[in-house]
Amino acid sequence: MITLGQKLEILRLYFIEGRAKKQIARDLNVSKNTVKSYINEFLSSKKELINSGVSKYELIENMVEKPKYKSTNRLPRVMTDEVKEIIRKFLSENDIKRNTGKAKMCMTAQDMYEALIEQGFSLSYPSVAQYVQKYKENEYTYEAFIKQNYDYGEVCEFDWGEVKLVIDGVDIKYRMAVFTMAKSNFRFAYLYKNENSQSFVDAHIRFFEYIGGVPKCMVYDNMKVAVAKFVGRTEKEATETLKKMSVYYGFNYRFCNIRSGNEKGHVENSVDFIRRKAFSGVNSFENETNAFKRLSERLQKYNNIKTKYLDNSSPTDLLNVEKSYLLDLMPKYTNCIDITLRVDKLSTISYLQNRYSVPDYLVLKAVDVKVLIDKLEIYYNNNLVASHTRLYGNQEWSIDILHYTKTLSRKPGALLGSLAFEQMNSFLKEIYHNFFKEQPKAFIELLEIVGNHDITSVQNTINSLTQKSIDVNVENIKMILNRNNDFFSSNAPKSELQEEIVENSKRHLSMYDSIIGTSNIVGGVAV
Repeated sequence: MITLGQKLEILRLYFIEGRAKKQIARDLNVSKNTVKSYINEFLSSKKELINSGVSKYELIENMVEKPKYKSTNRLPRVMTDEVKEIIRKFLSENDIKRNTGKAKMCMTAQDMYEALIEQGFSLSYPSVAQYVQKYKENEYTYEAFIKQNYDYGEVCEFDWGEVKLVIDGVDIKYRMAVFTMAKSNFRFAYLYKNENSQSFVDAHIRFFEYIGGVPKCMVYDNMKVAVAKFVGRTEKEATETLKKMSVYYGFNYRFCNIRSGNEKGHVENSVDFIRRKAFSGVNSFENETNAFKRLSERLQKYNNIKTKYLDNSSPTDLLNVEKSYLLDLMPKYTNCIDITLRVDKLSTISYLQNRYSVPDYLVLKAVDVKVLIDKLEIYYNNNLVASHTRLYGNQEWSIDILHYTKTLSRKPGALLGSLAFEQMNSFLKEIYHNFFKEQPKAFIELLEIVGNHDITSVQNTINSLTQKSIDVNVENIKMILNRNNDFFSSNAPKSELQEEIVENSKRHLSMYDSIIGTSNIVGGVAV
């Protein structure tokens, strides 16, 4: 398509300089038909305008009008029916999100455009935006943010945002902690089950460790985990948690005015940006690990995009510059709640309405508990006796069947219907049904073996017995594992120990010899 300047030059050369049409086409490197078309169009318009008495001004306006092409018979080349159908699907999903309380996770036209590009379509953002506008049902008003100038390493903004995901078919609300470096616009986020002081501290620890330093000033709104109380109309007093963390890491902090999130416009925008980019297109996952992986991957992608806004640098590029201006990173801050609890008759402790098992010899005894963000560690006489993944529901149970071997040895009939059996490792369940279904006492003895060794060694040993078509029973398993322990506890050279084990096995245990053959023993497995 020729430009307005080329059109005007064609008309000037023909009507003012009197050049021939062929010469004009040759000089301007355009089609002769194009030259002829614009000249005839001008003459026709001129005749019509003069005969109708239209002013000279309108004639000039018509003459200098931008070139146009007839497009009434053209079929769309990029905005195809397939593309339109995908966009309508995005819009339909947005409606569902609004109706189910997930309005903040709706896709924008920009998100839809990027999703189409990722699917291999070739089209422009304006094409998508114009099509979306035709079907847009609601008008939105957007909050204005205050443009600020920042120095490297000076300011980082923090906020919480809500994210609603579907994990293994179950709707779960997460709280997303979001950090944004004001200078580099580098973003970091992490998901938590709740918004409390421990999550607040954990998010800061993760962020500081990730960027390898500490910003000089953190900016917060009036969140409860940061503001303990108001002093007067405008002054706020920080929580003890924030004060301790600030003193330890050496950063200063300040708060926004009430209902003035736009005073930290970077992070207000970042919460919405990250939520949309990470989860507006995909918000259903098989497990929590995949959701965390999705968030990490999308953050990495957008932190590495170069933009004109950042002088053709990416947020990661600028963060690398910013690191030298950050405060030095201290050793990892302790984020642990220490409490003492008493074990009940079910050999469990209760913390925040959830129960965790401990070894059954500790019934009615007091134990020390370290509550971490993702797990509970239980100690007795300064020895770690149990560790559980932390539960965040209500009236949930975390039971380790290895904690009940003493009780089950006296009551083997209680094994199959127990909650401990239900939550047992899937491999142990398989072994029970395949080899010990009629021997519950023998299976309980196997559990004691697992407690004394590690489950991987037991699993490898059973797999070895199965492959060699040898009976899977407690004695055979103990024999191989005990031989392996002798090997590791001896001070003799490795080669001599291997020879001694093989010779003794051949001499005393023909079955054991058939398992190991003439090979070595590694980790309790014949290879």
